Amino acid sequence: MSDLRPTARRIARDTAGIALLCLSMTMASAPGYSAPTELEVIEHTPGDGAEVRRGWFATISYAGWIYDEQAADRKGAQFINSDDKGGPVTFVYGYKRALPGMEKGMEGMKVGARRTLIIPPKLGFASSRQNPPEGIPRDAALVIELELLDVVPQSNVNRPNE
Repeated sequence: MSDLRPTARRIARDTAGIALLCLSMTMASAPGYSAPTELEVIEHTPGDGAEVRRGWFATISYAGWIYDEQAADRKGAQFINSDDKGGPVTFVYGYKRALPGMEKGMEGMKVGARRTLIIPPKLGFASSRQNPPEGIPRDAALVIELELLDVVPQSNVNRPNE
């Protein structure tokens, strides 16, 4: 008769097995929400000015969001906007002054162009010398909207004391 009585250990084992089975069935039928693994470039306006080149100064306006697969536009919480920082930003393109995904996503861009970049973690803060803003995980995928406002070759820059 003792073989027919369930022990606490057997009940716990069977309950855990059923819970794992239900969980695996739920996960198999749920849609996959995962971060992108490759850079996605969406061109909104091609631009008709000079093309950005390595070593040139690039002036951009931009905004950035944490990637959210479930959002219709894939934009989660906004973490940066150049307008909030006083306006457009100028940096030397091609010398790791911006996120790797931003620089790669700007390849071939011409003045006046507008793009949306879906940046995977490996091309975002995870592989950058920059620290992410407070509250942004280093391994977060990002959505960046940017507009290339101007490019200037370094040789055209007025140097001090010349």
